[in-house]
Amino acid sequence: MASVARSGREHDNPAAAPGISISGVCHEYRPANGRPVLALDDISLEVKDREFIAILGPSGCGKSTLLYLMGGFMPLQQGEIIVAGKTVTGPGPDRGVVFQNFALFPWKSVRDNILYGLEKQGLPREERLEIAQHYIDMVHLSGFEDSYPSQLSGGMKQRVAIARTLAIKPDTLLMDE
Repeated sequence: MASVARSGREHDNPAAAPGISISGVCHEYRPANGRPVLALDDISLEVKDREFIAILGPSGCGKSTLLYLMGGFMPLQQGEIIVAGKTVTGPGPDRGVVFQNFALFPWKSVRDNILYGLEKQGLPREERLEIAQHYIDMVHLSGFEDSYPSQLSGGMKQRVAIARTLAIKPDTLLMDE
């Protein structure tokens, strides 16, 4: 099981380090009743701070696996991933992830889904509400604040997920489709 430590080893000069450094990453899925599947084989990549990249490839080629590893949501089997000068050892507030499946709380409204991460940051209620409304407006969901995920289209759900992630102001934004 993956460690949930918030930060990893600090590197000598984080300011000189790239935003993301991926070195020799391999990942294999080992199904209980089947042949192992190699999803990532010796992947190395450097992304400069403030650089925007897209990872493209056919379905099943390992794009999501790489994002989950970068986000710290899966244990790294081989290689190293460094984000902002720190080795990734688990999820952290410095990396925001917008998942392919939205990952919204179905019992929470649009507003409450966005407020969730802000509550974890310990911000005062009025400040949290102001920030949430800013991002609701940004993704053009004004008027849907009290709606639940089951009442939204797929695109609207994705915008809630994006707003929720942006609201916590992560240093690195990882988006899966």
